[in-house]
Amino acid sequence: MKDGFENLSDYDFERLVADLLTAEWGVHVGSFPKGRDGGVDLRVLGPADGPLQLPAGAELVVQCKHRPAAIYRDIKSELSKEALKPIIDQVARYFVVTSARLTRNNKKSIVELFANRILEADVLGIDDLAALVRRHPEVQKATPKLWMSSGIVLMTLLHHIENLRSTYLRDELRRLRLTFVETGFVAKARELIEDLGICILAGPPGVGKTTTAHILLLQLMADGWEPITAIGDVRELEAQIAPGKRQVLFFDDFLGQNSLDAKLRVGGDAELVRLMRLVESDHTKIFIMTTRDYVLRQAQQSYERLASDIFDTTRITIKAESLTLHEKAHILYNQLYYSPLRFMASRAPSREYLAVAEHPKFNPRLTEAAIALLVRSAGLNRRAGRSSKLAGDQPQEGTELTLLDVPEQLLQALKRPEGLWDHVLRHQLTELQRDILLVRFSFGTTVIRVAELYEAVRKLYALDGRRCLAVDLDGATSVLDGDLLRLSGKDRSLATASGLNPGLSDAVEAFLLQYPEHIGSIARSAPYYEQVRLLAGLCGYDGRNQPPFGQQILPGLDDQLVRPTVLNPRRLDLEHDILGAVVRTLFDPGATAIGATLIPAKFPWYRRSAERLRCYLWICERTDAVPSKDIFERMVDEVLENIHRMPSEALLGFVRMLRPDIVEEWRPTRTRFEVGLLDYMSDPDDVNDWSILADIMDEVPVTDDFRSEMAFRFDRFAQAQLEELVSQLEDDPQGDEDATLDELKSVADQWNCSLDTNDAEELIEQQIERERAEAGSPEDPADSLWTHYKEHPRQSPGPQPGRLFDLL
Repeated sequence: MKDGFENLSDYDFERLVADLLTAEWGVHVGSFPKGRDGGVDLRVLGPADGPLQLPAGAELVVQCKHRPAAIYRDIKSELSKEALKPIIDQVARYFVVTSARLTRNNKKSIVELFANRILEADVLGIDDLAALVRRHPEVQKATPKLWMSSGIVLMTLLHHIENLRSTYLRDELRRLRLTFVETGFVAKARELIEDLGICILAGPPGVGKTTTAHILLLQLMADGWEPITAIGDVRELEAQIAPGKRQVLFFDDFLGQNSLDAKLRVGGDAELVRLMRLVESDHTKIFIMTTRDYVLRQAQQSYERLASDIFDTTRITIKAESLTLHEKAHILYNQLYYSPLRFMASRAPSREYLAVAEHPKFNPRLTEAAIALLVRSAGLNRRAGRSSKLAGDQPQEGTELTLLDVPEQLLQALKRPEGLWDHVLRHQLTELQRDILLVRFSFGTTVIRVAELYEAVRKLYALDGRRCLAVDLDGATSVLDGDLLRLSGKDRSLATASGLNPGLSDAVEAFLLQYPEHIGSIARSAPYYEQVRLLAGLCGYDGRNQPPFGQQILPGLDDQLVRPTVLNPRRLDLEHDILGAVVRTLFDPGATAIGATLIPAKFPWYRRSAERLRCYLWICERTDAVPSKDIFERMVDEVLENIHRMPSEALLGFVRMLRPDIVEEWRPTRTRFEVGLLDYMSDPDDVNDWSILADIMDEVPVTDDFRSEMAFRFDRFAQAQLEELVSQLEDDPQGDEDATLDELKSVADQWNCSLDTNDAEELIEQQIERERAEAGSPEDPADSLWTHYKEHPRQSPGPQPGRLFDLL
């Protein structure tokens, strides 16, 4: 149990004590609302029946001392100061509650320290608290940090964390177990999950949607749910689903961090909606996703299926202004409590931190980033954890750390958030360190090999005839690793580099837009198409097949640059740099993609042929360049040569890319491609390919005879599939036959084919009834996690925001 208390901040500990004593005494134990507590953290006002027997007007007070892993000797000096406070003689009863370990003799010594004005029974140490927790398990359950640190729950949680496929997510969940604050958004999300099994957390950058999702994920994992995650594609989730097993699906930033970076490939919108519908009808599955609001709105304009009502009914929009003052103060408090700035932060009065929490631009990510930068500027090592420079050991007076005005620095970060990382990029990094961040940004959010990052940096330096040695790159990345760059793996030949954290990514983007010459340099040197595509996005390319003219470049370039019709040399030079880069990298495999299994793979360029061709045509139109017939013919030749290696969705995407008006010289080649494609696709062997073929025939003109022949073939295929499905159901197999039947019926609608599915549907219903009977009576709602939170709300709201920071 001691480990559980170590995971609590002072404030969390005080709230826990209030809840435990409320449950033990059967009376409301409230927080003391006034400034410096004067020896009072919690109190009970009489009259109170039960074990307390307080008369009317009498007052009982509780002083909390959170010192996990401490013994009596460590807290004696603090208790000596408490013993001098007049409040002890002014109340009917005075309790001392501490997370330090106390023996019976220690308690006798504390009573003597207080001149026998308190009772030995009113001194509680960690063992007494552990006994109260065992006696009141409902309080433990309502204190997620404590509950998730107990016994089997902790082992289950850690097992799940270790088995997560995303190293970054593993690290984030470990960190979050200490710092998280359960806001009202968490409760709303739990209710939505209980009702529908799906929750989409949307909101602007930095507001806490990913943190909220991580809290939900932790709570579900601690309750026995197995997490499965996707990094870049919804199919990663489908591949890990196990029928009948309690699994929570998690897809962070499922549409990317901007519209250009959208993670849905061709057909991915249909797959996502289908997966959501499956989860909605399966009580053993939960689906949690996050996205930025504006990215979702833009994606819904591009992907028709994303306009489905399921995205409205399952979405919660998180806004910083919707957080209560208490929640903002608690978030800020925990961020400071678990940082090396804790001691310095304690020197400022609470009202200054309240000014930070009340600021109209309060944003959890901004405050966390500001704290990280202050730690960095002060030369402290965040990774050291509770090191000698943390709260326990006070730095000498007059040092840089003691002179730091923490709340003022936080306020400045909120007043001018764009300057938070800007100062780092301009003044706190060497040129090489900054260039590494700029180049890493150009790869987007894809996890890449460090070796590929190094190659791109070397190419950039080679533009000016400069050399960049491995020892210099290793030294620079070792400085950046942590707050600025996240690397995994000690062997640099195998190590990977994740995308920049969203706050820093936004700052790097703003820096590039302010200094577009860096965009041009990276474009001219970029060895990978992924880099070029993202840089084109900074110039207005949004990844969709729309004319570029009349659209604005992303905000940030100067007034002349944001107007494409103005013949500005800087704009033209930049766009010609990107055109040259697109042509140079068009047929290269691209950077290594690290998937959910962390197995690197270089995808052949033709698997992304539609998107690459779209980008090429966009930049040609942008620069008034004539699209090359040779390039298009080479592209078609290689696609047809490798057609058996391409996903059907990629082929459909290529068709759709070519159907709008294209260059006149390209039309014969387009016809040659479409004839070859229809010949290849004319005998599908699975339901998905039949669906893709129907979509292709909606795009490509075909003869009536060909359409009739394909419809006849599909009818034979569908009947065979239906007979096989009925046979499987009669054998009562384990699997998701209901979803299979739904998919077959959906594709039959595409082909205007009538299927007699009565036998299959009857067998599926019988299978469902058998599963219900085998499962027995449904779980008692009172035993479920979500119902517990509803039926056992906190009895005490904890300390008021006005005095929360006194606990530092």
